[in-house]
Amino acid sequence: LSNKMKIICAGFPKTGTKSMAKALRLLGYTVNDFEEHLENIDEFLNFFDGEKDSTALMSLHRNIDAVVDQPACTMWHTFFQHYPDSKVILMERDSPEEWFASFVKMIERHEKLHKVWFENYISCFDNDINI
Repeated sequence: LSNKMKIICAGFPKTGTKSMAKALRLLGYTVNDFEEHLENIDEFLNFFDGEKDSTALMSLHRNIDAVVDQPACTMWHTFFQHYPDSKVILMERDSPEEWFASFVKMIERHEKLHKVWFENYISCFDNDINI
């Protein structure tokens, strides 16, 4: 593999990943953030399911300077094994409680914005249904 990967961000969502991605892009780095990872989600899933080793997944990142956010942040060590000259940056919140509150808020916002129209009507009949 090429050794272009320069930065591996190991911070979980809600630890400044969007700010880090924006700053790296302003500095001229090519960055794969959550949205770019979704374009290759099948390769991530093949790796997570044990159907393929990490070689195919890592080759998709050979021309990328930096990775941030999920799912890359949870497998930072795999990226580092393939790109050992990279720098690993760990972003954290001030406390686990602060991180958790922010993460829950993000999930709740996502659920509200992406709720399917008919879920409002189903919940009127049965609160135990999870869609």
